[in-house]
Amino acid sequence: MAANSTLIWASLLFAIAIAIGTAFRFLSGRGHRVKTSESIDLSRLKVTKNGVLVTEFGKKATLVQFSTEYCGQCPGVRRSLSQLEYRHGSLLYIDVDITDRLDLAAHFSISQTPTVFILDGLGEIKFRIGGVPKYAIIRAELEKLGAL
Repeated sequence: MAANSTLIWASLLFAIAIAIGTAFRFLSGRGHRVKTSESIDLSRLKVTKNGVLVTEFGKKATLVQFSTEYCGQCPGVRRSLSQLEYRHGSLLYIDVDITDRLDLAAHFSISQTPTVFILDGLGEIKFRIGGVPKYAIIRAELEKLGAL
């Protein structure tokens, strides 16, 4: 009787773990609109691009990727977003390494990398994606901002 009960509980926990994992995988990379009107302060990020401190946002939109040096998927995301920036002059892409910047991770509630923010031309956060972003979603959000 006790063995059957243990087997039932183990099976139930296994099924719950599978359901949670499936839901996480389905939702990861899809993102959501940000309802608050928080703007990013570039001076707080202290990001350099080509050796120069970034002080201005993109004309139409800015993509901000939060990464860590241990993130295995961040280099691929970095390449994809860099290509988007290269193809569209009104778009700026910056990568923020938060390995030693726990203050930024806490402030923006970043619990996984990569995390990508899509900002409008004034630096206001419009969309947030946790995990590897789906290209179609990034493109659709940038089109809404007139960046593509």
